[in-house]
Amino acid sequence: MNEAMQLEANDTLAAFTKFKECIDAAMSSTQSSLNQNPAVGVAMESVYGALAAYAQQVMMELRAEDPGAGGVDHAFRSGQAYGVSCVLNHIFDSMRDPNASSLEMLDEFSDQMHVEILETCKQVDLAMILLDAKGEYVEE
Repeated sequence: MNEAMQLEANDTLAAFTKFKECIDAAMSSTQSSLNQNPAVGVAMESVYGALAAYAQQVMMELRAEDPGAGGVDHAFRSGQAYGVSCVLNHIFDSMRDPNASSLEMLDEFSDQMHVEILETCKQVDLAMILLDAKGEYVEE
């Protein structure tokens, strides 16, 4: 991580690659811990649940504020929920707990949640390339 952060100012592409290596190393370590210790699965389920609840909280905030689709507030909340959902669906999705099926069930839930968030993003017409729940480009 330190090396990647030092590269940020001078070599964006090298920093990007280094950060990807950090993600891969962290996920490998996490999966190894899941394989070795059932208590890690309980902790990961809690973190996953917290992130999913946060994304849903943002969506409820969006509904409560009831901003017009395409407005700045609507775009901000949609982007905020989309970002958290991407963390869930593009990083956490790869983890499997050999001691329980709870992460797989949360994966299914977060995939559906991501689809709903994408619908909101489409209403806003976010000027960015969107990814589906499995990290593939949405081409609509």
